Amino acid sequence: MDTRPFDPDQARRALRYLALTNRRFGGARAILRPLARWSVRWHPGEPVRLLDVGTGGADIPIAIAQWGRKHGFSLRITAVELLPSIAALAKEAARAYPEITVLTRDLRDLPQELTFDYVTASLFLHHVPVGLRTEALRAMDRRARKGLVISDLRRGLLSYWAAGAAAGLWGDKILRHDSPLAVRRSFRADELDALARETGLTYLRARNESWFRLTLSGEKA
Repeated sequence: MDTRPFDPDQARRALRYLALTNRRFGGARAILRPLARWSVRWHPGEPVRLLDVGTGGADIPIAIAQWGRKHGFSLRITAVELLPSIAALAKEAARAYPEITVLTRDLRDLPQELTFDYVTASLFLHHVPVGLRTEALRAMDRRARKGLVISDLRRGLLSYWAAGAAAGLWGDKILRHDSPLAVRRSFRADELDALARETGLTYLRARNESWFRLTLSGEKA
């Protein structure tokens, strides 16, 4: 999916599959867990601004918005997606959530003065070329005034088999190819910790999550 264009129907199927796996197999929960922990320090009625990077079909911002509504938080979520065709589908999916704004932008092209309380990214970092990962992490850190949470796949033989099995059950031939490949491009917790140290972001810690996910997250002092 990174190397060829898809028609809208193919893109919708792929995004529905990603939303299903995030909802059923821990992707949304991995992002919400740190936010829930940090939210005990949020003041009632205080606007909390979030940026979601590489938002895809915006299912993670929607999950955050639903969680925020349930708990009475005043959230303002900006979701950025580089591909115009995918951003259009994200806008369509988020139509019922006025607290979500979808932008067709590269993270690096956002205005320098635009900052957020928290930055999130799900299944994004493994798409970034190895030589650009420290730059991407620093760019996300610069946008986050309070904290950062990145969720991705956990690399391993079991997760490789699980990704292939899930795509075999619910995906098409493209997803059956891409899902195991995504695991091969992903991380172990020690590798994410090393990336954070290399980038100088010592407040971040990697954690293994359920369903072969892992997070790199932290709140700034």
